[in-house]
Amino acid sequence: MKEEKVKNFVNTVIFLSRIFSVLNDKFLRRKLYGKLSDFIEGYLERKDEHVAQSVNMKLNVATDSLLEFLDYIEYGKIITATPLLYARKSLLLFKLNLLRARINPKITKTKEEKRETVSVARLKPRKEIDLSENKEKILNYIKSSPDSRTKDIVYEFNSVLSERTVKRNLKELVSEGFVKKSSKDRAVFYR
Repeated sequence: MKEEKVKNFVNTVIFLSRIFSVLNDKFLRRKLYGKLSDFIEGYLERKDEHVAQSVNMKLNVATDSLLEFLDYIEYGKIITATPLLYARKSLLLFKLNLLRARINPKITKTKEEKRETVSVARLKPRKEIDLSENKEKILNYIKSSPDSRTKDIVYEFNSVLSERTVKRNLKELVSEGFVKKSSKDRAVFYR
């Protein structure tokens, strides 16, 4: 895949160079030379900086500029259509690869970073998650009386916690996996 991208870039430069050699007008030659230089510079910067967003934009602008220039040459019928079509096809394929790279960026980590993330993941077992005092009280109540209804839990903690806080804590306990939620005949039970 990477070889295809490099091959596509080289083909694009070759096709544009052929158009450059056929052009007789000095003004158009200077324009094409400048646009081609910007295109190559953007590609080389992209290789050095491992796809920075600003470099990608610069390369995208250079590609659009070349496509616009090819449209101008085609409209003026300055050279035959065949080299223009090859160059346009190659530029459009290059732009497609740019857009795909922007949509699916590949983030590579070094071996040390991978080891650190794995070791951090191993250090935090699931049982060591700190629960707030309110959540612990609710969890202990559910353990002492299984199949507790939401209504009963809210009633039990009504003097200490608001109904909204109790329901929020229940939701968090369910999402963290400490409590299982089941419903039966429009009543919600917690286990």
